[in-house]
This record gives sequence, structure tokens and C-alpha cells, in this order.
Amino acid sequence: MSLTTGASRVRALFPLREVVVPWLVSRALAVALITGFGAFTSESAPLGGFAKWDGGWYTSIARHGYGPPPVDGVDSTWPFFPVLPGLMRGLDTIGVGDRLGIVILNQLLFLVALAGVWRLARRHLAARPARLAVWALALFPGAFVFSMIYPSSVFLAASVWAFVFAEERHDLAAAGAVAVAALVRPNGIVVAVALVLTLRSWRRVAVVCLPALVMVGVWCALLWRWTDDPFVFYTAKAAWPEVTIVELGRHWPRFAIPHAVLGIAAMAVVWTRRRAFPAAYTAFAVLYLLPSLVLGMVGLGRYANECFPPFLAAGDILDRVSRRTCAFAFTACVGGQVVCAWWVIYRANLP
Repeated sequence: MSLTTGASRVRALFPLREVVVPWLVSRALAVALITGFGAFTSESAPLGGFAKWDGGWYTSIARHGYGPPPVDGVDSTWPFFPVLPGLMRGLDTIGVGDRLGIVILNQLLFLVALAGVWRLARRHLAARPARLAVWALALFPGAFVFSMIYPSSVFLAASVWAFVFAEERHDLAAAGAVAVAALVRPNGIVVAVALVLTLRSWRRVAVVCLPALVMVGVWCALLWRWTDDPFVFYTAKAAWPEVTIVELGRHWPRFAIPHAVLGIAAMAVVWTRRRAFPAAYTAFAVLYLLPSLVLGMVGLGRYANECFPPFLAAGDILDRVSRRTCAFAFTACVGGQVVCAWWVIYRANLP
């Protein structure tokens, strides 16, 4: 392959106006917010703002492993899945550094994710709504988390490209992407479940989805050996503060309200435009977001940003309104991201 052909393929995969510019603008905003608000906190490390909350747990796993089995009522490392700390340990091994390395890698993976969103959006929408879909995801109020030490960029990139590869019938590549998504976080396996509606063939389902199920099964077997509980990633979370939709209706804890608002808004947008996209997209959004309402909503706002179907729907909706309304919506998103970053980095609430 010539250099000219390679450059053409790169430009086709990462078009400047549609993908690269939204990525540059959104990452500049996110990094500025995280470092800016982080400078006003007690964090002493240069990357302290990037390592808030789960970032500290992932760093601990990468450096010291999972440690002893969990103790009832005590926070522990065991709710976390292994892909992100594994990447961090690998980056540290090659001399990049675990925290710095994963912050840089997350920026690049978010670019890859936006490229996949553009590709899916362009398949089902015209050029303008597809661009709006990419911008909507990049500027969503929770999008600063893609620059933190969280698995959000990894999961978004893996899940988006799992759908891209499956729709383009690159089944082995899809299987790899599904396996990564399934080992990034406990609910990542829903990618495999939703893709069944796209694959429509038991042979293809076996090729694309079975490896992820096997790998999750192996992980559960290891957890069983290490902790005597194959589902310790779920049971260990009992020590963490959580709020269900029923509890939210009773006493409105402030730390859960932004998660509820962003998550419910994402589900409403998907449901409104469900007939414009494949059923697998709606199934993925429902399976990824809805269980949090009854299992615990802390993190739901972040999950909404990691789930691509709401943004395809948002691009379609924004294309139907006036340019003034569209500009107002994006201005509100940027303002919301500033508020959410302040709320997480400076006020130390969970993203």
C-alpha cells in the first residue's frame, strides 16, 4: 500500500470537519476543565484531577493487583473489571507511566470512538445530522470523563466499533471488540446481547458473541478462585452508596439527581427516534441504561455518555430544529459540562 493510499484511508476514517475538529475542541475543553478545577483542590499530584474516584481504584489495581478478598461493608477493588488496569500496567511497563499513559490513550481512543459514531451515523443519516450526532456526543455534559482515568473511552470505542464491524460483516473484528467491551465493565456484556438482533444468524452469533461470553465466564471463574464469589463485582458494590429510582422519589439525594436527569433524557431521546435506527441500537441503549434505575443510578450520567444510540437520535432531532435552537442546545451542553466538571472535580461528587 502506497503512502498516498494510506493517507487517503486515514482521512476517510478520521475526516477533519466531521471527526477531528469535534475531538480537538471537546478534548481541549475537557482537559482545561479537569486541570483548572483540579488546581483549586487539595490534589498534590499533577494528574490528581484526572484520577478522581474510580481513577484511584484503577490505579491501585494496576500497581498492586486486586488484593485480598473484600470485607462486608468496606469499599474494595473487586467491582472493577480488568481491561483498564491491564492497559495501565502495560503502559507503565513500557515506560510511559500508568496515569499519564492512560490519560493520553483515552484521548486517542475517544477519537477512534467518534470515528465509529460518524461511520454509523452516516450510514443511517444525511451528512448534517451525522455531524450533529458527533458534536452532541463530544460536548455532552458528561463528556469530560472521557479524558479521565475511567474506562469510558475504551468502552465507547469498543462498543461502537463492535456494531460497525458487525454491520459490515467483519465478524472476527467484531468479536474482538465485543470481548473488550465485555471485560471493560460488568454490564459490557449487553453489547453481545444487543448485537444478536443485528447478526440474525446463529453461526454469526456464535462467532461474534460467544468469545465474549467465554472470557467473562473465565473471569468469573478466576474471581471464584480468588474470593469464593464468582459475582464479587456485584456483591462487593453493596458497600457503596447507591440510589434507585424508588429511593430518589422518596428523599431526592442531590448526588444522584444529575445522573437521573442525564440518563432518563438519553433514554427518552432514543425512544423518540427508535424507528429511525435498527432495533439493535434501541436494545443496546435500553439494556445499558435502564437497569441502573433499579440497581443504582450513581454513574448513570456517565453511562449515558458512553452509549452511542442517544447521540445518533440527537443528531436526527437537532437537524429538524432551527439553527438558533441547535446553537442554544450546544451552548447548554457546554455550560452543562462546565457545571458537571465543577461538580465532580472541585465538589468531589461521583461522575
